[in-house]
Amino acid sequence: MADGNRKFENIRGRREVGTAQPVDEFMAELEALQSEIRTTKNHLWEAGADGSLNLEWVKRLCKEYHALGRYYTTEFGTLSSLAPDADAIMLSHSEHFSHWLQNLADETGYTGDANHVDMKVTWAHQLGITDDELDSYRPMPETIGALFTTLYYMRRTYEEGLAAFGWAGERFAASTGYAKMMYEGLRDHYGIEVENFKVHAYAEVDHGDAADYLLRQVVITPDQQRRVRRAVEHVLICRDSRTAALNRWLDEPGALR
Repeated sequence: MADGNRKFENIRGRREVGTAQPVDEFMAELEALQSEIRTTKNHLWEAGADGSLNLEWVKRLCKEYHALGRYYTTEFGTLSSLAPDADAIMLSHSEHFSHWLQNLADETGYTGDANHVDMKVTWAHQLGITDDELDSYRPMPETIGALFTTLYYMRRTYEEGLAAFGWAGERFAASTGYAKMMYEGLRDHYGIEVENFKVHAYAEVDHGDAADYLLRQVVITPDQQRRVRRAVEHVLICRDSRTAALNRWLDEPGALR
């Protein structure tokens, strides 16, 4: 029997919504946030590029990249499914969905290149690393933190996933030129041509530019801006901590040759 005294509390108007910033102003704020947080330069890449990094540390770096790629690659389907224009009357009219569908196809090897996880396995095999070694490798805590923080936001909402992986991830990585640096360094000083870096040297630039363009379309409301700002901040903090942790490898005995 229903309780005649039951009353549902009115929840309307409890939360202060606030006012959204103009999109250009908000994006400039994200740029400032990135400049404030991503302050650590990756010296491990430089050591790999000039050939001074001992081969055993190159192998460990390869395992770290594989630990990231095996989980990131499979998550692009989530962003494709969450894309705001996935129900366009014609898929050729979509932008967000088409971008992530192409990204998913590229990452999984359906656009001409090998899939990006296998590229990292191939790199490992070039270095004499076995599949069992890859599977049993325990990544750095900072790698685990950066990886699963990003995956968390990729599963929350579309705009947070786009911001976390595309804007704070691929876009920043492309700006460093690390892929070209590593490709040429491994070729010239270690005698191996690593397809993974050759492909990322051009792919991440395109993906990063697209992420900035697409993010501007989905940071319209105050709630979107608040959540995207938080996602970007958390991912940048984790990634910068990971870079600092990688740099500490260079202080280990025998790291440099």
